[in-house]
Amino acid sequence: MTGGHRSKEGPILVCRNVKVSGRRTSLRMEPYIWDSLKEICEREGLTLNQICTEVDRRRGEANLTASIRVFIVSYYRNAIGGRGFAEDDGPSRILRKAMDDAIPPFDEE
Repeated sequence: MTGGHRSKEGPILVCRNVKVSGRRTSLRMEPYIWDSLKEICEREGLTLNQICTEVDRRRGEANLTASIRVFIVSYYRNAIGGRGFAEDDGPSRILRKAMDDAIPPFDEE
């Protein structure tokens, strides 16, 4: 964790560095969001950098931090709406559906 701050208007934001498509960038998000993203990484067997890169690849002109937040909500909504995190089904189905629902693939022309 590289730091956090509390503003008068909002909660503590934690700043962390990630590599997105091989380039280093900083993201500021709430600790609960970071924890949720870490849990998704563990469930999916992917690194933080891999998930952030996939979100970045799909987001088009949208803000990366906002796109990650939407992806997290979509991931958990898909888990709840389906059969949850069933062992036999594999969480990767949830990951793919969450990515498609939250950030449809960006069509490059």
